[in-house]
Amino acid sequence: MMKLFNREIRQEIWYTIRTNKRRTLVTSLGVFAGMFFFTLLTGLGTGMENSIKSNLEAGASEMQMIFGARTTLPYEGYKANRQITTTYGDYLALKREADLIEHMEGVGTFGDASDSGWDNVQVVANGKSFQKTVRGVSEGYFPNITQIIIVAGRAMHPQEISRGENVCVIGTNVSYDYFDSYEEAIGQYMTISGLTFKIVGVMEPYSDHMNIGFSPKYSITIPLVFSVKNDVNAFCMLPFVRKEGVTPEEAADQMRSILAKRHHVDPTDTKAFAVVSMQMITQIFEMIQNVINVLVWVIGLGTLFSGVISVSNILLVTVRERQREIGVRRAIGAKPADIRLQFLMEAVLIIVIAGLVGILLALGVTLVIGSLAEVTPMGSFIERPYPSIGMMILSVVIMILSGVLAGLLPVYKALQIKAIDAIRDE
Repeated sequence: MMKLFNREIRQEIWYTIRTNKRRTLVTSLGVFAGMFFFTLLTGLGTGMENSIKSNLEAGASEMQMIFGARTTLPYEGYKANRQITTTYGDYLALKREADLIEHMEGVGTFGDASDSGWDNVQVVANGKSFQKTVRGVSEGYFPNITQIIIVAGRAMHPQEISRGENVCVIGTNVSYDYFDSYEEAIGQYMTISGLTFKIVGVMEPYSDHMNIGFSPKYSITIPLVFSVKNDVNAFCMLPFVRKEGVTPEEAADQMRSILAKRHHVDPTDTKAFAVVSMQMITQIFEMIQNVINVLVWVIGLGTLFSGVISVSNILLVTVRERQREIGVRRAIGAKPADIRLQFLMEAVLIIVIAGLVGILLALGVTLVIGSLAEVTPMGSFIERPYPSIGMMILSVVIMILSGVLAGLLPVYKALQIKAIDAIRDE
């Protein structure tokens, strides 16, 4: 073990690297790239995993949402391939008739029903004007569908929402644009497309993930009747929570049956209305995460392996160039273990240095991504994208093993050199 810290061996290794700077740098790029991508993709995978966990904590696990699709069968004089749009009237009907549903909620957009109102609208407050997302919600949307945190003021009361009072709650990022502090916003008024609303609270979501219809942090929330203008044909999203003991399939079948009657759809046309659940959304993200995990190993280790081959090649060239030196060392009594140790340490040192630089740079990138995710909508998909300590330890172990692997062939070649032959060739 003490030979690892032998001064002569250290000087030999440093001399070799110093006299082959360009070649060492070029061959180290593969190792650098391998560990960079391995660490970066590992961090992104961890960020998505954290996102999924936060989503499960933030939303009701029984939550589902039904929305219109296209009919596949003709019915009552209507042709197939007809686009179905869910409406405020559907929300009211489902709330009355769907007895398998514990919480039936609605989300309306502030705009024309013809284009679903997805575009932002002009909002004026405190002498400032910006384009903002405005959404109307039913009485139980918070917290039955999405949990929020009130950072100033209060939430809208269910009675205020049901009566259609001119009150609103704004997201923290909306508050930044109009006011110097959250507390300053409370009691102020906002004008939204000519309608005036009193700000009663500033909110942020319990989690930025899987917020149905909008992200509370970046939006203004008003009572549902304002966004749909009391028009039963106005577009409305329909999230709901089924009762305990009811399966997702049973809840979906009842919802489809009620909506099929309202929209004159063949009761057997199950594709006219699509139903998604929290479990389904989670499964999709888990599949994406699994794909990323595979990419981590394929791209990271594949690139690392190419770097290992490059390092091995440079050491093979070094063995040939130092043939006479190796022969002389063998002639004056150097043991095979000394030659083996030197070349293995050279390989490990080159790979570990290049790999550590790649890891540190990738960690810097993940820190930037993590910071951006906290203040942008990117946070809906990635949360704390930082590799675990265990993964970092694994990375170092992989690098050391790679260094040993890279040095095996050069060591073998070096040990094949006989002192007399090396001196004679020179």
